Amino acid sequence: MSILQGGVPKCGNFWLYQIIQQILTRSGRSTTSYIEQQPIYKLAKEWDLNFPDQARIDVLQITDLQVSYRISSIFKMPVENLQDYVRQAPHVWTHSPVCKKSGEVLDQFDKKIYIIRDPRDRAISASEYYCSPYMLKYFPQEETDPEKYLQKNFSKLMHDWVWHVYDHLRLSKEFNIHITYFEMFLHDFSQELNHLLDYLNIELNQNEKEAIEKAVSFAKLKEENPQHLKKGTSGYWKEILTEEQKEESEIIAGPLLRYLNYNIDGKQLMNTGTIPAHDDFELLKEELILSQEQLYHS
Repeated sequence: MSILQGGVPKCGNFWLYQIIQQILTRSGRSTTSYIEQQPIYKLAKEWDLNFPDQARIDVLQITDLQVSYRISSIFKMPVENLQDYVRQAPHVWTHSPVCKKSGEVLDQFDKKIYIIRDPRDRAISASEYYCSPYMLKYFPQEETDPEKYLQKNFSKLMHDWVWHVYDHLRLSKEFNIHITYFEMFLHDFSQELNHLLDYLNIELNQNEKEAIEKAVSFAKLKEENPQHLKKGTSGYWKEILTEEQKEESEIIAGPLLRYLNYNIDGKQLMNTGTIPAHDDFELLKEELILSQEQLYHS
């Protein structure tokens, strides 16, 4: 079985990766990566990366013109034969937005999983990450303060989230993409894990499920990956964002937040028992564009 996991950066992708790896291991499936079999891996293991074992994770970058495999932000090579690559890569991670080659890539994988996180929390997390020593080492920029970075880039961070998520939702039925939520793993890990196992057609006993939950707890993962993980909570945007940023987030992402059942004012958790009211994505797109037009008419 081949699995492709996707998501906007800083939406719980690392957590999802660890969960899937645990599932594969405990169900007796292979977790040997493609990159481990390449000559670069021996060298990459010695690089100063963001977290242990980052060099062995199969990561794809998908653009209109090319599909590439890469190690973090340091090494990238084109995939010459996608079928051969997928046969040697049981679990692949991508942050790539939907593009002309997305369908070709999605078709090659047996299972596709996409993780969503509240974009307001995600914007804060991304600002901290882009200003981290690791990112500044490989992608130096003038702004090194996370708070100032957030002020300057809040609108872009929100726009990027909206269209990345929208396009994957739009394709979810056509390509059988399983949608999962960062917040649901936080607040009902057992239920969200069961949904994921059902989609993967993998059966584990209760002891194995509890062992997975313990193995991927935030406290344990943070202890093992202190540079990469900062907060294991949700809803902290309510105390950090300015009133102006909260209003802007409603304008940019409001229709999609409501579609996904996120609570707009943040006073309560998203409604976990409700599925989106419709699957008319053209209507949703019109609602998003109409809402965002307010930014350009003010």
